[in-house]
Amino acid sequence: MQYWVKVIFVDNKELEFKDAIRHTISDDMEILEIDTPKEVTIIPLKQIKYFSCDAGVFAKK
Repeated sequence: MQYWVKVIFVDNKELEFKDAIRHTISDDMEILEIDTPKEVTIIPLKQIKYFSCDAGVFAKK
């Protein structure tokens, strides 16, 4: 399943992934990892104001 993830940085810049297949926060709460079919993006949480994703990924089937 692919879904969208939007990241808003502390400087109010935005980054949107329309084809994410997974997003996770590291065990030490230091980084956000977003996986797409083409790349893996790692973002330090200190640089993020907030992020949101398509709520459909949490729907029960």
